[in-house]
Amino acid sequence: VFFALTMTAIGVSQTSALAPDSSKAKAAAASIFSILDRKSKIDPSNEAGDMLPSVKGDIEFQHVSFKYPTRPDVQIFRDLSLIVSSGK
Repeated sequence: VFFALTMTAIGVSQTSALAPDSSKAKAAAASIFSILDRKSKIDPSNEAGDMLPSVKGDIEFQHVSFKYPTRPDVQIFRDLSLIVSSGK
């Protein structure tokens, strides 16, 4: 009986230690689902607008730095240089 009570107490204490992480995960999931459920301002089935001819060539970024305006303290790219070859 003592062993069963001890194991139960350990299980309860470990579960309660995860409660803050569980609430953070729930809030993060709600944020992700709100982004996924958002309606796009662009109608992908609308054929109006200019159609570009087939574009071929390399894409090159040189010394790109980027931060989101809503999170200026978080650096996303710092001095990124990247070449993407045509067809890749």
